Amino acid sequence: MLDNLPNLAFDPLLSLVWITGLGILMFIAALAAGIGRLKSYFLRLLAGLFIVLALLNPQTVVEDREPLQDAVLVIKDESESMMLGARSAAAEKTYAALIETLKADPTLEVNTAVIRPNSDGTRLTSSLIDGLGNMPANRLAGIIAITDGQVHDLPENPEALLPSGVPFHSIIIGEKTSRDRRISAIVAPRYGLVGEQAEFELRVDDPGYEGERAQIEIKLNGETKARFPATIGNRISIPIEIERRGSNTVELTVIPAEGELTLNNNVFVAEISGIRDRMRVLLVTGEPHNGGRSWRNLLKSDPAVDLVQFTILTNPRVKNTNARQSELSLIAFPTRQLFEEKLTEFDLIIFDHFKRRFQPGRSGRSTPILNPYYLQNVSQYVEDGGALLVATGPSFAAEESIYRSPLAAVLPSRPTGKTTNESFKPELNAKGRRHPITASFAGKEDQTWGKWFRIIDNKPISGNVLMEGPDAAPLLVIDKIGDGRVAMIMSDQAWLWAKGFDGGGPYSEMFRRTAHWLMGEPDLDAEKLTVSSENGVLAIERRTLEDGAQTVKVQKPDGTTQTVKLSKTGEGLYRGSVKSAGQGAYRLSSGDVSTITAIGTLNPKEYAQLHPTIDILAPLTTGTGGSQHMMGLTGNLPDIRRVKVGKKTSDTNWAGLVEHEDYTVRASKRSPLAPGWLFFILALLSLAGAWRREGL
Repeated sequence: MLDNLPNLAFDPLLSLVWITGLGILMFIAALAAGIGRLKSYFLRLLAGLFIVLALLNPQTVVEDREPLQDAVLVIKDESESMMLGARSAAAEKTYAALIETLKADPTLEVNTAVIRPNSDGTRLTSSLIDGLGNMPANRLAGIIAITDGQVHDLPENPEALLPSGVPFHSIIIGEKTSRDRRISAIVAPRYGLVGEQAEFELRVDDPGYEGERAQIEIKLNGETKARFPATIGNRISIPIEIERRGSNTVELTVIPAEGELTLNNNVFVAEISGIRDRMRVLLVTGEPHNGGRSWRNLLKSDPAVDLVQFTILTNPRVKNTNARQSELSLIAFPTRQLFEEKLTEFDLIIFDHFKRRFQPGRSGRSTPILNPYYLQNVSQYVEDGGALLVATGPSFAAEESIYRSPLAAVLPSRPTGKTTNESFKPELNAKGRRHPITASFAGKEDQTWGKWFRIIDNKPISGNVLMEGPDAAPLLVIDKIGDGRVAMIMSDQAWLWAKGFDGGGPYSEMFRRTAHWLMGEPDLDAEKLTVSSENGVLAIERRTLEDGAQTVKVQKPDGTTQTVKLSKTGEGLYRGSVKSAGQGAYRLSSGDVSTITAIGTLNPKEYAQLHPTIDILAPLTTGTGGSQHMMGLTGNLPDIRRVKVGKKTSDTNWAGLVEHEDYTVRASKRSPLAPGWLFFILALLSLAGAWRREGL
């Protein structure tokens, strides 16, 4: 559209400096005439004005103007909270109606921006700044956002985001009466002592249902431990015992209510690192032997180990001493204190060359030095999560073997009653080359470990054999028993490695790793499932001692599950991948092992608050003269109006867009306002009038 509007312009005949100087002189002359009381001072001034106008050469300018469209920015919230329930459909309907309304106005240029899902929540400010980047600030009519109002990046003074006079309007989507129960952490410790309790302080919120009771399910490392009662709206403290060293995954899930918007915020997930203040180890040596000091030196070399050691000094070659234990010991063997009162205080128990011993009783019958009741306590200690290492000797194959005691219930291998005495080099078998305890020692094909000279013949009944002797005889056997772990070394010759005999071997590191595996070091578990996320893909890795096809079940944040088939990439190593399905916690399981990971964050901001609200955006809308409109799920629009600059831009039922009336000039035409000679004639007439008036 073209408008022909005249304007006034000047095309000076002389330099403006000369014209200005001449004007000043004429003004001074007229002023002097006035001071001198001459009657012609006004006509003199008028003559000077006509001369100045003649020199300025006034022109009329006719411009062809084209109005410019005002720019409006529409922001559509597509964050994860807007995908809940019927919000997405309502937002789409509102967005389509708004775009249609705005585009029907030819004076408006419609620009759009989208808020994408983000691990840091709903980033409206970022989308606003990006959207305004290519828009003219002098023609900005306003901003309209379609959102649920849950925004996480609003600055302290949000009105400074927009030029003065530009309104920000928000159309709030979602039902305020919708139900959403959520759990949030007030205090979540990152470290805890193994065996001690870490206190988590939480709150369960369910707006409109404050004071009601809820249940919190507690999972530690994927295993359900208990349920804990909670009062909605109140702060609660939950103690959780740290089970193992290293990373521990804590999942606290509030049992859902009927009709919730989502279950994604019913779960709080935290990683807590278990650390050991001190490791208490009980070493009981059944008789003096060459390797006894090697075990002591190994354990004392670790400054984090508190070692309690007892060695039974009874000479096995002395027969029928008719003396009681108290008469043969340097100190009384504190069986009751060690194996009943303080047994559970130890992280690891080692029986080295231990065998059943007997002493003469008062009635003449022999009684065991260590009552079978105490060995039964050790078995129960293992079942309940304790760690036991048995370093056998020739006595394990004899009549006094500890396998002939209640301890047999937790031992993974039984003796055959024979002992092989010949030189051999210990070797890792297939499982030994895979297991984290020994895999790093598989090394080269030409292992140069030193020789041993004795092995106790045995037959494994459970667990895994990692190291073998002659004719594939089991040499190192490990097993998980109940909640605890057991390892057996079927020889008393390991000390030869420590002494460097025949080149020695990895004595310190191998048996240190064995001890840490016994105490639950997660990095040494052979059956392990790990996962990492990058660029929307979950990379899965499964380590196992078993051969055969491996699959992993993946439970996604939205509750759906997918089974992923893994491909073998190495000995005991399988890998696979799966596309992610948005932010949140992913639970993976394969056989008896499981893990949890997250895309974004384990507890994303997006799910912290899900109810539609006008409170968060109120500073931005109020500060810019905008408005907020709660539209529920109707998909309706408020009335959209155009307003003049400086006028009111909003009300309860309408949203205003500023009309700047800006334009661009496509062409212009100039013509003199009047002929130049006319101004000079008028000047002469004024001077003539002044002369005549002075002559009267």
